[in-house]
Amino acid sequence: MGKYKDYIYSNAETQVNNISDDYAKSKIKLDVAVDKIKKVDNYEMVIDEHNIEDGLFYAKEDYWKKANAEGRSQ
Repeated sequence: MGKYKDYIYSNAETQVNNISDDYAKSKIKLDVAVDKIKKVDNYEMVIDEHNIEDGLFYAKEDYWKKANAEGRSQ
């Protein structure tokens, strides 16, 4: 059962990360990102429903900090 659980977690994590990246890069808006994450199967394994917006906020903040450090935010 461990491999199956790891597979499900990895799949959900990948999908949530892709949505977070799209939001961080301003490809989608916050409400769209939250709705997309809630539609991911087993997203609860990755992030708590009440913390989705906070997670997206920090993902965007981390993206822009990295972009600024690399000089790409001009």
